[in-house]
Amino acid sequence: MGRRRENRWQPPEHPEVERPRAYSLSEDARGPDVCHAVTPVPVWAWIQFPTFHVRVKAFAKSWTRDAVMVEWAQFGQQADAWVWRSAVKHRTLRADQAERAVRSPQNAAR
Repeated sequence: MGRRRENRWQPPEHPEVERPRAYSLSEDARGPDVCHAVTPVPVWAWIQFPTFHVRVKAFAKSWTRDAVMVEWAQFGQQADAWVWRSAVKHRTLRADQAERAVRSPQNAAR
């Protein structure tokens, strides 16, 4: 009769890989007079990492005259960074698009 092997399967041992962190502007670069959003504004934002750039769906949480604090999901976790204002564009949520279509003047005339 054969012998039973203990611990036949073991999960592979991989070291925890450190995820890259996005660059964020310094306090001097973003400027004074920070305004905080009551409701976060949906935006597209270009985020800079040490080796690449990526455009993400984000929410603007705060802003100054020159910079915007954006928050997005990165690797299943919440991430945030201050980016230049020119790196951010407004976006609309699908629910907002559907609501506008219902309220449009073209649909009211029907």
